[in-house]
This record gives sequence, structure tokens and C-alpha cells, in this order.
Amino acid sequence: MRRLRFSGRGISLTYILIFSFVFISTVPVLSTSLVTYYKGKDIINSNTSQYIIQMLKQTNREIDLILQQFNNDATFLINPLVQKVLNDQMHKEILYQQKKALSKEVAQYNVASPKMSDLGVYSIQGVFLVGLSDDYMPLSRELMHKVHELDGQINWSFAGYNNLHEVHIRGVRLIKNMLGPEIIPIGYFTFKMPEEIIYDSIKQLQLGQTGQAIIVDTGGIVLSGQNRDWVGRQLEGNILEELYADSEGSFISEIDGQTYFMAFHTSEATGWKTMGLVPFYEMTPGLQGIYKSTVLYLGGWILISVLLSLLITRTVVTPIKQLIRAMRSVESGDFSIQTHLTGNKEALILSSNFNKMTSRLKELISRVYEGEIKEKNAQLRALQAQINPHFLYNTLDTIYWMLYVRGQEKIGDIVVAMSNMLRYSIGKNGPTVTLKEELDNLSNYIHIQSTRYQDRITFSFDVDHSLEQTPVLKLMLQPTVENAISHGLEPSIRQGIIRTCVYRSGNECLIEISDNGVGIPAEKLVHLMEPGYFREGHGIQNVCERIRLTFGEAYGLTITSVEGEGTKVLYKLPLNEY
Repeated sequence: MRRLRFSGRGISLTYILIFSFVFISTVPVLSTSLVTYYKGKDIINSNTSQYIIQMLKQTNREIDLILQQFNNDATFLINPLVQKVLNDQMHKEILYQQKKALSKEVAQYNVASPKMSDLGVYSIQGVFLVGLSDDYMPLSRELMHKVHELDGQINWSFAGYNNLHEVHIRGVRLIKNMLGPEIIPIGYFTFKMPEEIIYDSIKQLQLGQTGQAIIVDTGGIVLSGQNRDWVGRQLEGNILEELYADSEGSFISEIDGQTYFMAFHTSEATGWKTMGLVPFYEMTPGLQGIYKSTVLYLGGWILISVLLSLLITRTVVTPIKQLIRAMRSVESGDFSIQTHLTGNKEALILSSNFNKMTSRLKELISRVYEGEIKEKNAQLRALQAQINPHFLYNTLDTIYWMLYVRGQEKIGDIVVAMSNMLRYSIGKNGPTVTLKEELDNLSNYIHIQSTRYQDRITFSFDVDHSLEQTPVLKLMLQPTVENAISHGLEPSIRQGIIRTCVYRSGNECLIEISDNGVGIPAEKLVHLMEPGYFREGHGIQNVCERIRLTFGEAYGLTITSVEGEGTKVLYKLPLNEY
């Protein structure tokens, strides 16, 4: 038959019902609110991104047209004097007169191009030749490599601030040989351009209330921006990763602890990134209100759900708790308890069935208890009858006097001992006697056996006399000594010893009878200690069963034995009256 197992530990039904009700009622509302909020935010971000990118595209077109004017102006690059001097320096060091003439051409070109400043000419090796400033350094290999890749187009980069704290952008352009026979690079032309030229294209952009636009070069440096403090700033790596992942797009990131919505577009001509940065809180002012309303709504709904769940749970759990208290009373042995639950239909059914169950249990327990008492009394009477002697005390008394008259005192003493045992056996109607009376009866039995075995067996007693009034079973010890003689000492060839010890252990009286006989084989001893082995027969089996029936299952006797060394039988009895 399958068994149902129930754990005594677990979560309270009250908490389960409250949690379940709140969970079921709030999760759909919460999920719908979150989906609506984030979907709306994505739509707004997408629309805003497209709008800003369109403005940035237009701005990039304007800037590309401005910068293209510098690319289209090749007057200086094809100047015959410039071409000749740079071709000559390819093979030999240029003369002072050539440098002076080249410097004059640079100055004249600067007058014709007022938007340019700090013009300079470099050799193909990147060495400064002439210019309008004395602080020119050689061109780096990295810069020259980038200029060569542009194949005649201008390379733009941040140049820093001049003495007037004006921001400039540097342009570097490759000069090619136009005199033949091959069109090969022969030098570099450098200049600086005021950042205001491109700033004019972005300063009028309106991005939200406090949004701003910036232009970033290919190295991540801010070339120009509506926030003048950001010009020349190197952007952080996570922003650069987003910028250079695509030619245009949008993302959300932080600068100086402020979260921005960032949209960007890349110029095909320069590779610059024109960015629009709008504080994130300005992106979704409507959604922020929706978010706050949703939070308040959810908080109120959860509170209402908890209150409703408490009310509903109370109607369900209160009858169950009352029933649990009644069950604990039954567990403690009070089968007269009755419940009177109120509330739902199921609680009334539980109450009615519980009351019927306890009434039935009380009736059954009364019947079982009475039956067990009758059964134990019957068993005690039957067991007592099994060990009653089969001859009469009066006959033994007659035999004793006949022997006494003939002078057979020793045999008469045996008859007296036998008579005392018979008187002890048939005397008293109760199942128990005192320990002293039981030991006296055992002494009579030992006297008879001592006459039979003479000096072959030695008997000894060690008794705590304070225990002599302890209740014990009548004829409890004699079968054990009888078995020790017949099964332990008779097969042995050595001097036999039987010891009887009585002592106290806590609230128990222990009686130990041991011998030095042949012992009991291990396999037989295992069977002797198995439950139910003492259910039939006489002797020790009889005694063990009587102890259990009289004093309870916690008491009885145990047997320990070592083959070839002897056996010990230990009785365990209660000190207090049963």
C-alpha cells in the first residue's frame, strides 16, 4: 500500500495564499505597464534619432561644401616655382635663393586666402622647408601615411589654440609633381583654418532644451561644438566604440555623469562624426509621467491586493488553524475534543468529519484497551498455569516426616526445600512478589541442586539489600539458573560457577545471572535475541514474556554469551511500582 508522507516543516498556508493572490493580480498589470513603457520609449527614441540624424546630415553637407573649397583651390600646388623647388630638393639641397622665393610665394598665397594661416611647405621626407611660422616640427610618419592614402585630398585634424586662445584645425595636403614625366609625390602643404568656419554650421542647431551638437575627428577629438568647453576634448572609449561601429545611428551613454541620448552621422568627405547629444531626461518627458503614474498605480494595486488576500485568507485559514489546534489536543491524548467551525461549506464538512473521527477513535481505543487488559490477564493465568507444580504440598510434607523418623535428615531437607518451593508456587494470587521472596525461592532450588551436584558447582550471591522490596515476577529467576545448569555446566568438564548479582542503575533494578559453562553458539544466540523468539515454550521464554506483559515492552531480559567461556542473562525491571 502506498504511503503518503507529510513534512512537519513548510511555508504557512497564509503566506502561500497571500503571495499567490498578489502575484497573480499584479504580474499581468506590471508586465503590461513595463511593455507599454519600454515600447513607447523605443518608438520615441527611434523617431527622435531619425529627426536628429536628418539635421546632422544637412549639417555635414554644409561643412563638406565649405571644406571642399579648400580642396578645390590647387593654385599653390601647381605653382611653377613651387613645383621646381620641390622637384630640385628631391635630388639636392635647395639654395637659399630658392627658399626665399618659395617663402614669397607662400606669403602671396596667404594674402589671397585669408581663411588660412600658418602656411608651410615640407619635403617628401616630412622635413620643414619654408612657412609663415617658426615652430614647425617634422611631419610624423603616421600623418604622412594618412595624407598619402587621401591621394591629394586634405587631411584634417585638431591643431589646438593659438596665442589669442582661438581654436584652429590643421590641414595637410600632398603636393604632386606636375612637371613630368611621372606624377609622383614631391612634398606636403600645411595650413591652419579657424574652427569658427565649421562652428558657424552647427551653432544654430536646436536639439531639445539643453541639447548640443559636436564634431569629432577620426581620432575621437572634438573639433568643434556648441559647448565650447568640450572643444579639443578626447572622447571616452565606450563612446568611440559606438561611433565607429556604423556610419550613422544612435545610442545612450554618459559624459561627466550625465546620461545623453546620442545620435551621429559620418561625413563621407572627411570621416568626421557630427553628433547630437540630448539629455536623456528631455527625451521622454511624457514617459516619465507615465512611469510615475504606473509606479503609483502598481503600489496602490499591490496594497489593495494584500488587503483583499488577507481578508480571503482569513476566511480559509482560520478554520484550518482551529482544526490544527484540535488535532494537537488529540495528539496529546484528549479524544473528547470537539470542533465547532464556522465559515465556508468546506470548513463545516471538515468540522463534522473531525468530530465523528474523534468520537470513533475514542470508542475504538476504549475497546482495544479493555481487550488488551483481558488478553494480558488471560495470558498471565495461562502462563501461571504452565509452571504450577503437578503434585501436592501435603504429600511432600508426609514424605518429610517419614524420612525424619528414619533419620534421613539430608533427604528431609531436600523435601523441605521442595515443599517451600511448592508453597511459594501455589501461594499468593498476585503475579508479583518482592525480590527477597524470589531470592529465597531461588535459594531453595539451589539447595536441591547443590545436593545433586555436590562440589561440582559453586553458587554465589551479591545482592544490594536496599532493593529487596522491589516488585518482581514470581518464579522469574529459577528457570534461568535451571538452564545454566542443564545447558551450560552439565556439558562442561570444568568446575562450574553460577553468580547472582542484584544492583541499581538509575530508575531500574538489574539482576544478573552468569555462568562459566560452554556458552551459546553465535548463530543460536542471534535467534535467541530476535523479536518473537520467546513466544512459545517454557523456561526463559516463559519468563521473558511474563516480564513484558507485566511491566511493559521496555523491560525484559537480554542474553550475552561467548562460546567456550560462559553465558550472562540480564534482567531489567522498574524500581517504581508498575
